[in-house]
Amino acid sequence: MSRNIYDIVGERIREERKKAGLTIERLAELAQISSSFLAYIETKGRKASLQTIQKLAEALRIPVARLFDTAPGPEKDTIYAATRQFAQLIRDKTANETAGILEVAKSAASAIQLGGSASGGKHLRRK
Repeated sequence: MSRNIYDIVGERIREERKKAGLTIERLAELAQISSSFLAYIETKGRKASLQTIQKLAEALRIPVARLFDTAPGPEKDTIYAATRQFAQLIRDKTANETAGILEVAKSAASAIQLGGSASGGKHLRRK
């Protein structure tokens, strides 16, 4: 038997909210809904409309489709985790700052693809 889609969406909203470091109150404020309604959505007490789900996805800065993902577990793969980290990095930046960060990331990715690194040929080490 397949799971109820409202249960899945509620779980995904809670996972994404926690990953983003947001409280129920803050996410509700960003999505322009009441915090009690958001709590009900997360705990499967209420069925959210598509419009509300879209508002929540926009407030979380994620694609709406992610809230309907039925794959198990919040961490799907390395790319998903890296994307989330990058989104957090640029979350409160201006458009110009975001563009600059993206250019640096593109340069680093190009250097890595060419077998080099962003540090002028030296291998970068993780701390």
